Amino acid sequence: MNNRDFEKMVRQFREQQDKLIIIKGHDYTVGNGDGDRLWNFKFVGEMLGISPLQALGVYWLKHVLSICTYIKMGKVESEGIDGRFLDESNYNLLGRALINDLFRNPFEEVFAPSNKDAGKAMSAVQKSRYATRNKASGIKRRKNGKGSNHKLQKGRV
Repeated sequence: MNNRDFEKMVRQFREQQDKLIIIKGHDYTVGNGDGDRLWNFKFVGEMLGISPLQALGVYWLKHVLSICTYIKMGKVESEGIDGRFLDESNYNLLGRALINDLFRNPFEEVFAPSNKDAGKAMSAVQKSRYATRNKASGIKRRKNGKGSNHKLQKGRV
């Protein structure tokens, strides 16, 4: 693909991406009163006892796995590959917004987090992370200091 064709494709993709994130935005907020675009991640996280970032991660991974299916099988069934790439790209933007919302002033830029902010974010992610592994997969369940299975703490990351 030559540079001109690539640049045209990028412009078209970004136009579609902008339209899609606006159209789906209403659905993401479930019509909640304050119009919090990230409301669904916070609500789903609260319902499931996971962090809003973990809830976003589940949604994001759904699209990544569909892209992997396309790469492996050459097709996806329920939605075209362009839609999957658009959704995955928009979840990246929503993830950036969620991190901004949870760890900073909502209007502050996130482009270059300080080491202190990055450390706080990683600490919060590590505290909320858990792994369930069984012997068949070679994965083991993490335990807390008391020997019982580690469970996620309710609350915000």
